[in-house]
Amino acid sequence: MEEKFLMRSTNKRFISALACASAMTALAIADPMGVTKTHQVVQAATDNVPARSAGVDVASWQGTNLTQQAKSGAKFTVVKVSESTNYQNPHAQGQINSAEQNNMMPMGYHYAHFGADSNRAVQEGNYAVSSAQQAGLPQGSYLAADWEQDAHNNTNGGREASANAITSFMDTVHNGGYNPMLYSSEWLLKAKVDTNKVTQKYPNSLWVAAYKTMGRQDQPDYNYFPSMSNVAIWQYTPNWRGQNVDGNVNVLPLSNKSNNANQANTNTLNVNTNGQSSSQAPANPVVNTSNKVVDTNWVKQEGTFTTGGAINLRTGASTNSSIIAQLPANSEVKYDAYSTKGNYTWLRQPRANNQYGYLVGRANGQDWGTFKVAPVANHVTKPTTNTAKPAQNVNKPSQPVHVNTNNNVNNNWTKQNGVFITGGAINLRTGASTNSKVIALLPTNTEIKYDAYRTTGQYTWLRQPRANGQYGYLVGRLNNQAWGTYR
Repeated sequence: MEEKFLMRSTNKRFISALACASAMTALAIADPMGVTKTHQVVQAATDNVPARSAGVDVASWQGTNLTQQAKSGAKFTVVKVSESTNYQNPHAQGQINSAEQNNMMPMGYHYAHFGADSNRAVQEGNYAVSSAQQAGLPQGSYLAADWEQDAHNNTNGGREASANAITSFMDTVHNGGYNPMLYSSEWLLKAKVDTNKVTQKYPNSLWVAAYKTMGRQDQPDYNYFPSMSNVAIWQYTPNWRGQNVDGNVNVLPLSNKSNNANQANTNTLNVNTNGQSSSQAPANPVVNTSNKVVDTNWVKQEGTFTTGGAINLRTGASTNSSIIAQLPANSEVKYDAYSTKGNYTWLRQPRANNQYGYLVGRANGQDWGTFKVAPVANHVTKPTTNTAKPAQNVNKPSQPVHVNTNNNVNNNWTKQNGVFITGGAINLRTGASTNSKVIALLPTNTEIKYDAYRTTGQYTWLRQPRANGQYGYLVGRLNNQAWGTYR
């Protein structure tokens, strides 16, 4: 899908990714062979970092004294150790020593040039391991592949070939006694890498960069959380606390002990910012009457739920289930059943291939949106607070349907009231441009009411009225191919 990528030169800071989660188990990249490695030479000053801790990453130009970052609250530091097969950070050892002296967990990264070449990936993996050892990075520490788009790293070798090369690098790092990770921008990973292949072998191994702004940012804004699963660390700013270092937050607890490598690593990522991201107040509650039982837990009821704020769509009716996407305010979701569990009333959304999505419709007796129930007068419940950035990338949307019986809104927009049902995951933005800020990733089968459209170049944009006289914008057609269906 259309997105903007942040590119950096090889000797500059690399983009990290940060994530926020409620998991309570320590993060250790699983041993893909089921073997526990016990390489342990040096112990870092800090072997464990709790979830949602601040961290920074540094390269040669940032010097060796990390006291300022530690005093500002950083609990871990990711140090560039090497690049390609011919560069080692001359300050890596000093930066690792400073991290340990300031009671921060040291980690490492290697700036990749291997692209989609698995043979070269192994060579760079060996070089990264050797460089990490020479710099004094304790074995069992995290060591990431920094896989970015630039003149030295071919990112156009194909999603599968790129994933194979990345996995080869990670295998080499793992065999060298370190915990492998993969770092890149959210856009690049979605567009150029089969991350499912990577995370099947190394769960919870992604370190993802997604920025709200290129300026100073002291705390993460979880409305910009990467819409991906298996994220371990989120890099949310290139200028943390005005110190010109990248700012990161870890999703899961971090542990650099290699003897934890056999622990379970299923991603239970739950970004919960304790509040809806929309200022729109939830609607009034409606009581359920005249319902049919689907099974012992679910009550049959067909209707439409319009979200009153940002709500997570999940793979199961639990806040521990994986996030499919974050639905923005005013999203219409068709549901076929509901179930009340504890404080939450969950709605079930039929999806493709007999799959379902689940979202909270009410929490603690308060609706999280408005309900329209099919002929039988029923109504359901509402959610508690889950505002994480989504998961899952795009399917190419379906058949084109578009009609032009309209009045001009202005010189650029043509008036047309209708409903668009997304045929794949599509970004909702603050403006009709791929450079505009993403409000949310709309999952497949999301119904969006629009009031006008405009064709600019290869894109046909739809305009969605939102609260307080604001609008959201999404692509409804690209190169004359509709990205969903119109009503």
